Amino acid sequence: MKPANTAWLGLVSAVAIIAMFLDFATYTSGGEPEIDASTTASITPEDASFDVPTFVIGGPGGGAKCKAYPAENGTPGHNALGIDQSCAGLYPPLANARTWHNNEDGTIDLADDLGRTIVEFSPGDGLDYISVEPRSVILSMSAEGVESL
Repeated sequence: MKPANTAWLGLVSAVAIIAMFLDFATYTSGGEPEIDASTTASITPEDASFDVPTFVIGGPGGGAKCKAYPAENGTPGHNALGIDQSCAGLYPPLANARTWHNNEDGTIDLADDLGRTIVEFSPGDGLDYISVEPRSVILSMSAEGVESL
């Protein structure tokens, strides 16, 4: 008695599935990856964050200033915010700022843990951003002058 084509197809499929599971069951890792310690040791924390944009937030008249930066590379969405504690001297609610939002319209929001906007910056002249919300606060944010802080 000769098996039908569908029986052969089922048998071949079953053998292939069993072989696949046996391959996964017998897989062993190749061990620890080899790391060149001389290259890895030469990377300092300052070098590791060179892609992260850092900004200076300033008040009117160019007096007090502080640093703020997204924890990642400023990619669209919500990033953790790194902000100097001295920013609370410019505008006290900035002490609660925890997230950085790059919006599709080009604005940047600094928000609290619940996502409530504390300050919204809009692109200004050149590399500067100007605060637009709340209207009672006048702050600027710029990529210039970071080295001097």
